[in-house]
Amino acid sequence: MTKDSFDLNEFRHSIYLDAALEEVYMFAASAAGICKWFMGMAVYKEPDGRELGSNENASRGCSFSCKWLEKDLAIEGRVLEAAENKKFSFTFGKGFEVSFNLENSGGRTLFTLHQKYAAGGEKNDFAHINCCTCWVFFLTNLKSVIENGIDLRETAVKDDTLVNR
Repeated sequence: MTKDSFDLNEFRHSIYLDAALEEVYMFAASAAGICKWFMGMAVYKEPDGRELGSNENASRGCSFSCKWLEKDLAIEGRVLEAAENKKFSFTFGKGFEVSFNLENSGGRTLFTLHQKYAAGGEKNDFAHINCCTCWVFFLTNLKSVIENGIDLRETAVKDDTLVNR
């Protein structure tokens, strides 16, 4: 993001990861994967209500419920697109859509996050800027977990003002 490309309607953040597309996709599309770097708890369900196994990748039409690690904050949504090893998109709260786009780049994976307002979503500049900032930490945490096995989220101190909770 640059000063000229900053937009209060959408943003993109990209990061290179030293891992294969298949491994990175698991971190994006499964409950077990997303809980290693982003959420504290996640459950995906098929449209018929069947709960997916924690290592099972969610597919288009699945619903989810997630809770942040060490925060009294939860979110529900649905998977909009799930193209294995390429793209995973979902609703994020009532107002946003988020896409994780994956691309092979010389044996590494280019992970690009794109967040935008959902059609009909209520505009909320604070939420947009908060998400833009927090995603930087969580993408950094994804890189740390994948490449070094270290989760940077704070669990010892109970302080909701910390960005890494």
